[in-house]
Amino acid sequence: MKNPDRKKMIQQGFDTVAAGYDHPSLSFFPETAKRLVEHLQLNPTDNLLDVCTGTGCVALTAAEKLSQGKVTGIDLSSGMLQQAKNKATERNLNNTEFKQMDLDHLEFEEGSFDVATSSFGLFFLEDMTKGLNNIANTVKPGGKIAITTFTGEAFSPMADIFIKRFESTGREVPPLSWRRLATEELIKEQFNAVGITKIAIHHEPLGYQMTDPQMWWDVVWNAGWRSLLNQLEADEQELFKAEHIKEISDVLGDDGVWFNTEVLIAVGEKQ
Repeated sequence: MKNPDRKKMIQQGFDTVAAGYDHPSLSFFPETAKRLVEHLQLNPTDNLLDVCTGTGCVALTAAEKLSQGKVTGIDLSSGMLQQAKNKATERNLNNTEFKQMDLDHLEFEEGSFDVATSSFGLFFLEDMTKGLNNIANTVKPGGKIAITTFTGEAFSPMADIFIKRFESTGREVPPLSWRRLATEELIKEQFNAVGITKIAIHHEPLGYQMTDPQMWWDVVWNAGWRSLLNQLEADEQELFKAEHIKEISDVLGDDGVWFNTEVLIAVGEKQ
């Protein structure tokens, strides 16, 4: 992330949605965390770093497995980190630590961790290779590095309808960030560039039946899309919502449609 304005926008965007980020409409986040931790096959003594930890979905799921280990979660957003800390307290997980930290300036010595994860975080970085290299540097040789991303088809057709509607307001829409990392080939390219080997990529066909346009609006309102909506004035936002809900209603019809949130989970080893 070289552009400080972009970084600031992402940070503010996630601070805004922090309170709603564990909404049931975003159930694909905890479900992915569960599957990621299963694929990692952690040792109970592992020391794990979770980058772009958000509200701590991966960090807390891993902490439950690490009876003699520890999890450190880092994120730019203080709002997200507060949610993660609250959840750790609720679950009596004392082997967690959450810190506000920039991935471009990690404050850890090389080889400090046995495992490093970044779930739905890498694709937000302007320079993904540099970010992944920074993550890899924190891991011991032979340690594991894992990331998650959505596939290119995720959120279809709702995402494209939303983008078209937003473009109709005359504002510029940045490309959908996850599509920069949405195939096995793109992930392998990044892993190979920083010397991560023994790459295993797991396809997780997540999703749920969407029957009500409000279900989609809950996804938009409680996740990264909200940063686009924040550019609209209150009355403009109301109009946008009404028009967009009608569009989604037409797509859902009487029976609803399958809402695709499929995920790729990649696990590799540091050389």
